[in-house]
Amino acid sequence: MAKNKQQKKKDREKRVAKEKHAADTKKRTTEKTNLESKKPLPARTQLMRSAVPKADKPVAAKKNTFTQRRTGG
Repeated sequence: MAKNKQQKKKDREKRVAKEKHAADTKKRTTEKTNLESKKPLPARTQLMRSAVPKADKPVAAKKNTFTQRRTGG
């Protein structure tokens, strides 16, 4: 019975350690992405982006059905 308690304790410690590790990793990645997104863009990049207009996404034209094509509607 003592072995069972010890095993349960070890399993719990492992599980808690895994959860802590996962939380630390997640926190580190979010901090890293936040730092990267806060970096100011170089002036040259800003200039190039402002020079090129954004292209609007093309609107997919609704395809006519066979009868509409045949009747001209």
